[in-house]
Amino acid sequence: MKIVSVINYKGGVGKTTLTANLGAYSASQGKRVLMIDLDPQTQLTFSFMSPEYWRDKYKDTKTMKNYFDPIIKGADEILSLSDIVIHLNPGNVISFNDGKLDLISSHLGLIDIDIRLAGLINVSNTTMHSATFLKTYSYLKHSLEELENKYDLVLIDCPPTFNAAVKNAILASGYYIVPAKLDYLSTLGVEELRKNVDEFLDEYHNHRDNLRDSRYLPVFLTMLGVVPMMAEIRKGDEPVSAQQEYKAELMSKGYHIFQFVRNNATLFGPSSKEGVPAVLTRPKIFTPTARKIVGELQNLGVEFLESIKL
Repeated sequence: MKIVSVINYKGGVGKTTLTANLGAYSASQGKRVLMIDLDPQTQLTFSFMSPEYWRDKYKDTKTMKNYFDPIIKGADEILSLSDIVIHLNPGNVISFNDGKLDLISSHLGLIDIDIRLAGLINVSNTTMHSATFLKTYSYLKHSLEELENKYDLVLIDCPPTFNAAVKNAILASGYYIVPAKLDYLSTLGVEELRKNVDEFLDEYHNHRDNLRDSRYLPVFLTMLGVVPMMAEIRKGDEPVSAQQEYKAELMSKGYHIFQFVRNNATLFGPSSKEGVPAVLTRPKIFTPTARKIVGELQNLGVEFLESIKL
């Protein structure tokens, strides 16, 4: 089972668009996919169902808040992720054949998860601090291990921050991928994100060495690269020259750059309330630009699956 976190400090860079389309494409290729919405804004969830439907059917029983609440309250047993999975069939657009697309939804109540989880680590004794650090940030990792035989791919849509939920995602993952706009601030942000991920992993391994608890294994996390989102296409089929410059700068620093995603990739075809990611739409009924968008998203999906050898 391959676990990939989709991370960026900045909001509005297309994290949710990327997660939804990678998940849907992978399922269409016969992969068993689970998407986890960790962002309190719940946009990934609402990409597949209306807020009204979610409130009526899932809000109180099947969300990541239901998962984290027992942890924060110190319950002896925590909820199995299997108990909060939602099975999707986006718009009945295609058959997934042997694949499937499942979701664990988010909840606005996750907005204060960092403060509540941080309270579990706030102890002065060095050994106890290491023990609570490892336990608090490894919950998701250990819970996902129980799903090893149920899924081929898990995609975690992280909030635009570096809080306790994101740290849980990092330790649970084998890979992470960064959606970003090709501009000055995003270029800086990619460097800062990688630095913080590396520092957090160093901290984890230091606590692991201090505690010497066999339940906490070394974590090896691979950065897959950067996906240029909201690319501006004016002439031809390549991003404008200014964005090409930022792409070149990222490449010079050793980052792999994936297939770009156009800035209007979600503005055609079925709307999000119909629960159909753009990559699943039938391009033959759309404009030439729409067909190009679907083709580019499919190419991105191929490249992504190849990058994780799935």
